[in-house]
Amino acid sequence: MKKNSLLLLLLMFTFTAFGQKQVVAKAVIDTYVKNEMKEVGIPGMAVAVIKDGKILHFNTYGIANIEYDIPVSKHTAFQIASVTKLFTSTLVMKWLQQKKITLEDRVADHIPNSPESWSKITIGHLLAHESGVPWPASLGGSIGITAVEPFKVDSMPLLIEKLKSVPLKFETGTKQAYVNGDYFLLQYIIEKIGGQAFEQVLKKEVFDEMGMKDSGYDVEQRDLRVLTMFPLKHKSQNFTTGKKGPLIFKGFYAPTSYNAGGMHLSIQDAVKWAISLDLNTLIGADMQDVMKKQTLLKAGFTQLGWTTQMNNGYQVIGHSGGPGLGDVLRVPSEKLTVIVLSNFTDMYPYIAGNILKYYLPDFKPQEMPKTIKRDLIR
Repeated sequence: MKKNSLLLLLLMFTFTAFGQKQVVAKAVIDTYVKNEMKEVGIPGMAVAVIKDGKILHFNTYGIANIEYDIPVSKHTAFQIASVTKLFTSTLVMKWLQQKKITLEDRVADHIPNSPESWSKITIGHLLAHESGVPWPASLGGSIGITAVEPFKVDSMPLLIEKLKSVPLKFETGTKQAYVNGDYFLLQYIIEKIGGQAFEQVLKKEVFDEMGMKDSGYDVEQRDLRVLTMFPLKHKSQNFTTGKKGPLIFKGFYAPTSYNAGGMHLSIQDAVKWAISLDLNTLIGADMQDVMKKQTLLKAGFTQLGWTTQMNNGYQVIGHSGGPGLGDVLRVPSEKLTVIVLSNFTDMYPYIAGNILKYYLPDFKPQEMPKTIKRDLIR
């Protein structure tokens, strides 16, 4: 009873003067996060809130590695799954500013011998998931689509050739469909322009520019017999639910899809990125205006690949991934960003919205279940 009374008292003081809110909200958020971790069974998390280039909240919680009992730190690199797309978007925005590319660039001008059906597809269509290019069937198993051939990792040239041979799922620009091949084509174009593998281009163009030293890719290669990967310092394990405790969970991202998922991010690097957006140090204000604009379809993604919604007068943009390994919510009008990273694969991305409400009382978090059942318990 005393614990609940204390939390209620903290909540009452949270929405006082802004200077007080910065101090008190930290205790409120810490209490909320720890309670959710205990209830849901989340082994480790990291949370940050940034406004106007200043850190309002920054903390880490729980365990990053249960085998060595290593706690989560500011350097812990979490697998962020589809939140990777926000960093791909950041790279594209930089190149748009430098006029290396335009949103109107035709895919056919970058990919030789493109089929006639691709003639209308532009880089803008790829970013906003409007191309109609299907998800490669051989990579379908992990997203609930039955693979039509045995699992194997295609090279980028072979993957592109396979995509050329299949019809579009819909006419380009007539709808947005998240599960499709847009980002495979986009990665091919980025690698062609950058002259390196995607993870190397992203490091050079974004990570190094922002001083992001913990983030990157482990570049897995696997077959039925072995799995090899590059060491990535401070990388967190991922976990799923087990009968006697968490089980270690190892997903797989093909290197051909690294601009769509597979990046590892530390909370310290995430904060550097958010502050850079607030201060316009890498991406200018004009380009960030484009970042939040919708396409002509007025659907769920902006022109530059950020999810978007209007919520009680606030435009909220961002992305989640995993579904709950990473979640970024940004309110451009307030220069306010909430970042939540976790290592629990069985959760939905509900925590960032509940934290955002502490700072924007009128914001209504999306209703969703807290956990997902993967049927992997043993």
